[in-house]
Amino acid sequence: MPARRRDALLLPWVSAIVVAFGAALFAQSPAGKEVAVPGRAGDDPDYARAVTEWTTRPEFSSPLVDHLPKVSGVPSPKDVLGHHIGAPKKLTYYADILNYYRALAAATPRVKLLPIGRSNEGRELVVVFVGSDESIRNLETYRGYLAQLADPRKLTDTQAKDIITKAKPIYHLSGGLHSGEVGPSEMLMELAYRVAVEDSPLVQQIRDNVIVSITPVADPDGRDRNVDWYYKYGITETEGRTTGAGVPYWGKYVFHDDNRDINYSQVEMRALLDWYLQWHPPIMHDLHQAQTLLYTFSGQAPQNPNLDPILFGELPMMANFEMAQMAKYGMPGVWTHGYVDMWSPGYLAFMSSNHNGMIRMYEIQGTSGANTTKLRLGNPSASDTNGRGGAPQPDAAAITAGRSNQAQREWFRPWPATGEFDWSLRNNTNYGETGVLTALQYTSQFAKVILENFYVKSRNSVETGRKEAVAGYVIPAGQRDETRVARLVNMLRMQGIEVGKAKSDVKLKEGEFRAGSYVVKRDQPYARLAKILLEKQVYPDPSLRTYDDASWTMGLMSHTDVREIADKAILDVAVDPVAEVKLAGTVAGTGSTFAVAHTGSNNMITLRERLKDLKVQAAEQEFKHGDAVFPAGSFVVSGDAGKVRSAIEWLGLTAVALPAPPSVPMHDLDLPKIAVYSTWGSTQDVGWVRYAFDKFEVPFDLIYKEQIRRGDLKSKYDVIVIPNQAGTAKRLVFDIEPRATPIAYKKSDEFRTLGMYGESDDITGGMGLEGVAEIDKFVKAGGVLVTLGTASFLPAEFGVTPNIDAARTSAQFYSPGAIIDAEILRPEHPIFYGYERRMIPVRYANGPLLTVQTGANPFDAPPATPPPTPQSVLMRYPGGDDHVLSGLMRGATEIRNRPAIIDQPSGKGRVILFAGNPCYRWQNFGEFNMLFNTLLNFNDIKTDAPKRPEPNTPAR
Repeated sequence: MPARRRDALLLPWVSAIVVAFGAALFAQSPAGKEVAVPGRAGDDPDYARAVTEWTTRPEFSSPLVDHLPKVSGVPSPKDVLGHHIGAPKKLTYYADILNYYRALAAATPRVKLLPIGRSNEGRELVVVFVGSDESIRNLETYRGYLAQLADPRKLTDTQAKDIITKAKPIYHLSGGLHSGEVGPSEMLMELAYRVAVEDSPLVQQIRDNVIVSITPVADPDGRDRNVDWYYKYGITETEGRTTGAGVPYWGKYVFHDDNRDINYSQVEMRALLDWYLQWHPPIMHDLHQAQTLLYTFSGQAPQNPNLDPILFGELPMMANFEMAQMAKYGMPGVWTHGYVDMWSPGYLAFMSSNHNGMIRMYEIQGTSGANTTKLRLGNPSASDTNGRGGAPQPDAAAITAGRSNQAQREWFRPWPATGEFDWSLRNNTNYGETGVLTALQYTSQFAKVILENFYVKSRNSVETGRKEAVAGYVIPAGQRDETRVARLVNMLRMQGIEVGKAKSDVKLKEGEFRAGSYVVKRDQPYARLAKILLEKQVYPDPSLRTYDDASWTMGLMSHTDVREIADKAILDVAVDPVAEVKLAGTVAGTGSTFAVAHTGSNNMITLRERLKDLKVQAAEQEFKHGDAVFPAGSFVVSGDAGKVRSAIEWLGLTAVALPAPPSVPMHDLDLPKIAVYSTWGSTQDVGWVRYAFDKFEVPFDLIYKEQIRRGDLKSKYDVIVIPNQAGTAKRLVFDIEPRATPIAYKKSDEFRTLGMYGESDDITGGMGLEGVAEIDKFVKAGGVLVTLGTASFLPAEFGVTPNIDAARTSAQFYSPGAIIDAEILRPEHPIFYGYERRMIPVRYANGPLLTVQTGANPFDAPPATPPPTPQSVLMRYPGGDDHVLSGLMRGATEIRNRPAIIDQPSGKGRVILFAGNPCYRWQNFGEFNMLFNTLLNFNDIKTDAPKRPEPNTPAR
């Protein structure tokens, strides 16, 4: 062992660990004499040689990973892949990753594969279990123990203690959630082999006391696309991003947002949630690579106050242990605290902390694919010969991102990495694997404490309804649109939250609720999660920023009435447990014409598509038939009664068969030919629109700069939707900067996953000014252009709507997705079919501040009274703090009375500009209908262009 390594093992951190964790921990610590070292009998000398060669500095490895046992009959990664993990310029395709785990499971009873589903593109999803022979043999028994601890209502504390003595924690590790972060999925193969075969006291203790479970690649579709892209473009590069442009797609729909999928829309994320709710691992550890050199999550502020305080003690305890151990091994650059926070519940591994377990996360320094790259991390102090401390120059990029300099010594970063050095894929493996083994060491030493905490957190959650101010929630029966109610209840049930249906009328201090109302009681194991999802978010400290959304209140986002209940009597309400709401639509009457009430259901557009061969009209005014009321926008359908009834019932809608069509003005709901435009460099938010269209069965073409530049758009499409993307109009138009050689995204025999969801000979350059001109031609020829969020900068700034201006909020404005009021000014407009209130909740983040020019002389003094709002403004933001419904918005007056939606005619067509994003992720369902109405009524918007007032005559 190198002298530097031996010296590092004697650092003062040892004494701190002894004090904090007890002498027993040190006795079995890798710092002791029983640590496996390179050259030990039974170790693979080729591995030791290769790892030494590929590790760019000695301090970038540890005594936990600089050796690997060689066991006859059990394949190491090299035996299957042909190379050791961390080999330069070697990345592994998903099928080969699975082949390795299958070979390992076939060779040893300590490893088992469990299929849990399939990806969007059909790849098998698995969880890999690694443990002692006894643990794997009795997996079902251990699963049963954890299930009992997860729901303590049937346990006494004595019974729980007995279970804890017999149970083992499952420690779940997940790699490859973000497909461009390739290292962890490589490392996990070596970790699984090591845990299965190594006989060091440390690994034996882990194997005997912990069951390790692994998601090898959380997004396997994206994994293969990134590996293809790397081998096509990145393998010859040593600096920066491959080709200067990333692969346009990871998974089918989203990039990083698979870690923001709060409602588990993507099949890969849902499969893992379903597995979690069956297995209840007390710890879920998500492995990413983005920070220097290893960041270990400790749950910094802002923290969601609904989570159990125990969690906020557990997180820094484990993180500090990892920092101390890795410093003891001589590994710099391990830190905690200063990145991410505990506010949003939407990150994937938060399914654990949301369900009384523990979220863990690493960010490990990455590389450009599998290439060795150069890093520059400030400068160590001249007096700092060991590289510890000093005051290097601030990292501007880190400061801009709201984080302190990663080369700066802080209390949470006691030994920063500094200077210039090479960084390799093997370095990434060394750091990730050492960190994980250290976390497993902690878990194995304190397994019973972790299990007891898991039980107590679950028990505390059950008691929240009895002890805290909020006892539960009621979702009243008889809401105007029951399809929204059904979706909300099913999303709660999907996450394991218990929901009951009231057997009879309910009387509480907050009011009376009809039988059939849905009741969420807060005396259940996931009561804390129910409150997190259903309450209005009140930001704990307005001066803080958050890493993702500040609000997500499910009732507001779906426009569903959800009542918060303090009356403890709710806990005794008689209910029938709800497994899943399967809403059946109703068709009353016996006539041959069907009236389908448009009460805001997003399913209305699906109905139109399913009845595409029939005549469907929209009523332009409300009408009645008996006691039934049909709001403006309701469908009137003729033909094939069986098909109509079947579709209505399947979609949960309400209809009446009429003897004749109603006597109100109507227009035909023609089916538009729709295109959705995407840049090549910013496909994620487009993906959420694509996903919504696919789920609601809206056909469309996905088009890019190539189709725009060809022109003749009106002959192909009636509507072009440009989703929120790119951030600015300039980036939307010019996209990826051209390179010296084209960057193609095309399928080939060698690279089969490229060219999916669109192909291009060169993804750089954007639509350009010629593309803008073609869009303008499309509109003037009678097309409808719909722009969402930041895409609405495009028509305003590039002259497609010359009388509309778009500004930006000030630097002081901050709105990480606040839910606010929006005022409907033109309720008769077809966009608002199904909306009954003038003031509705919408999400707002960073959309443009739109203004419609009125023709007034800008040099005139402002009028004594504000001029009337132009007719083209359909909805506006009242603005101000009193109109912030949930979350955080600093500077809320900046959006006061700004347009939220503008309908601007141009030539024979029109442009519909949304300042916000009405199709944000899979969340703001209450706004989807405005976009869907726009599509359904694309050629029946009858508003005329507002007359421009005569300009004021300047004084002489």
